[in-house]
Amino acid sequence: MMLGFGVLAFYRWQQTHLIFFLLLVLRDFAAGYFFLIRKPSTTKATIPVSIAAYVSAAIPLMYFQASEPIKSLMLASDLLAIFGFLLVAVATLELGESIGITPANRGLVRSGIYRRIKHPMYLGYVISEVGLVLLNPLNIALLAVSVSLYIFRAMSENKILKASI
Repeated sequence: MMLGFGVLAFYRWQQTHLIFFLLLVLRDFAAGYFFLIRKPSTTKATIPVSIAAYVSAAIPLMYFQASEPIKSLMLASDLLAIFGFLLVAVATLELGESIGITPANRGLVRSGIYRRIKHPMYLGYVISEVGLVLLNPLNIALLAVSVSLYIFRAMSENKILKASI
C-alpha cells in the first residue's frame, strides 16, 4: 500500500513541484521497505482504528497546491517540510522493524528520539503539513482532520502498548 502512496506522491510532486510531495515519496518507499522486514505484531488494532490509520497516511496526498506562489511562503513551506520530514526520517530509522501504519505491539522503542518525544513521527508530519497551510488556506481543513487522526492513532498506540506491559 505504501508503495502505491509513493507513486501517488510522485505524481503530486510532478504536478506541484513542492518539496513536501518529494519527501513524501521518500517516506512512502522507506516505509514500504521497513514493512517488508518488520517484526510481527503481538497485539493489533481494531478495524476502525486500522481504517483511521490508513486514512491519516493518505491525507497528505490530498493537500492543495499554492493558491499564489509567493517566494517567501514557498521557502517557509519547504523549510517546514524538510524539518518535519527530517524528524520523520529519524523516527522511522529508530523504529526500524517495529514500524507500522496501524497501531500494533511490535515492541516499544524508548531509545534515540523516542526517549525525548513520545510520537516524533506524528509531530514531524504535523510540522511539514503546517507548511502547506501557509501556501493555501484551504489546507487548514485537511490539517485539522490530519491532526485529529494523528491524535487518535497516538492514543490507540498508547492503549495497545500499555495493555501489553
